Amino acid sequence: MFSGLSRGLTALLGGLGVAAIGIGTFAAPSSAAPADPGDRVVVIVPGQQLYADEEQNEETFRPLADAIRSAGHRVVFAHAGGRDVAADARLIKGVVDPLTADAESVDIVAHSAGGLGARHYLKFLGGAGVVGEYVAIGTAQYGSPGGCSQPRDGGYDTCMYADAVKRLNAGPDAPGPTRYSVVQSDGEWTDGRLDGTPQCRAYSPVPLANTGFDHAIEMRDPTIISRVVTSLRGGCAGRVVTEPVDSFDWQSTLFPGIPGPAGEAVRDAVPGVVPAP
Repeated sequence: MFSGLSRGLTALLGGLGVAAIGIGTFAAPSSAAPADPGDRVVVIVPGQQLYADEEQNEETFRPLADAIRSAGHRVVFAHAGGRDVAADARLIKGVVDPLTADAESVDIVAHSAGGLGARHYLKFLGGAGVVGEYVAIGTAQYGSPGGCSQPRDGGYDTCMYADAVKRLNAGPDAPGPTRYSVVQSDGEWTDGRLDGTPQCRAYSPVPLANTGFDHAIEMRDPTIISRVVTSLRGGCAGRVVTEPVDSFDWQSTLFPGIPGPAGEAVRDAVPGVVPAP
C-alpha cells in the first residue's frame, strides 16, 4: 500500500508541483505614481505567473483588481518573479515604500510565491511598520513540495527545505502591527497558516480542488475575491486564529483538503518522496 501511495504521490508532485506554487517567468516591477493624500492603496503581488508581460499578468488578476477598486482602493502591481524571496522583497519594498508617504493606507494582496516575498518585506525590511493588511491567496507559507522540483536559482526558494522559507518561519512568522489573512481554496496543497499573531483564515470551495489547478484560478474566483475585500475592510470571512510560535511544522500544513487517514498517509509519505537535500 505504501509503495502504491508513494508512486501516486510522486506522479502527483511531478505532474502538478509547479502548479501548486505557480508557474512562469520573471516580470519587471510596475512603476507606481505617488499616492495622493487620502488614497487607500492596495499593492497586488502576483508571484510566479504564466507570462513575462506585465499587461498579460495584470489581465489575469483583473477580476480581483476590479473588485478592490470598486471597494474604494487604488490598485498598484508589484510584479515579483516568485523565484527569489529576498529579491522579491526588495522589489516590493521599492513599490510600497514611496506610496506610504502620502497614502491614507497601504495594504498588500499577494498570490502564491508572491506572498513569501511580501512577508519577507514585512518581517525583515520594515514593511510591518507601514502595511496595514497583508492578504495571502494560496501562499505556501511553510513551503511546498512542488517548489523542491525547481532550480536552486529559479524557484527552489518556495520549497519547504529552502533557507528562505526556514528563515521566514523561525520565531514569530508575522510581525505586527500589520494584520494578516489567508484567503484561498480549501483544496490548496498547503493551508497557508502562520503562527505568533492573530490571523484570519478563510477557506472556500473552488473548482478543481486538490489538483493544483484551483490555485491558478483563485484570483478570478468570485468567493475568494469577495473574501479578500472583506479582509481589506478589516473583517474576516472565516475565523481568526492565534497559534503559539513554532507550534507546527511544514508537514502538518500539507494537503488540508485530503481528510482523515488518507491525508495523514500522504503527509507521512512526503519526506520519503521528496527527501531533504
